[in-house]
Amino acid sequence: MGITVRRMQPDDAPAVYTLFDRVLAIIPYYNDLAKAAERTKYRAEQLVADCAADPDAVLVAELDGAIVGYCISRMDDDLVWLSWFGADPDVRHRGVGSALLRELAVSAVRRGAHKVWCDTRTDNTRSQSVLVKADYVRVCELTNHWFGQDFYLWEKTLG
Repeated sequence: MGITVRRMQPDDAPAVYTLFDRVLAIIPYYNDLAKAAERTKYRAEQLVADCAADPDAVLVAELDGAIVGYCISRMDDDLVWLSWFGADPDVRHRGVGSALLRELAVSAVRRGAHKVWCDTRTDNTRSQSVLVKADYVRVCELTNHWFGQDFYLWEKTLG
């Protein structure tokens, strides 16, 4: 069975948050202050509220009926800001991130956006490689930025 991507439903929120927290806990790219802030922003209740306002705000990837990935985004004027995408560490290198980014581009067009943009930590080469494969272009580097850390900004023009 292949990877499928769909909109998150309210009942999925606890599983999505648990996976988000699991991935956040093991990634080395964020300091403790950043991790604490991100955990607060993306709690299950907030994910449900985000999807009530915008059904495409959270996409989930499934494999064999289990949620194995997530993509969290929001409208930013007529752009889409990609807040997070991630995959269960047990299924990495199976195309989960790529599948999520493909569906995000479809949903961005459906939402009326002409571009998706996001950031990565400068040392997060894993996410950067997935973004490059999905035709994102690095725009600039922001040093000593959010939470005192260095980031790259990325964009993908749709259309």
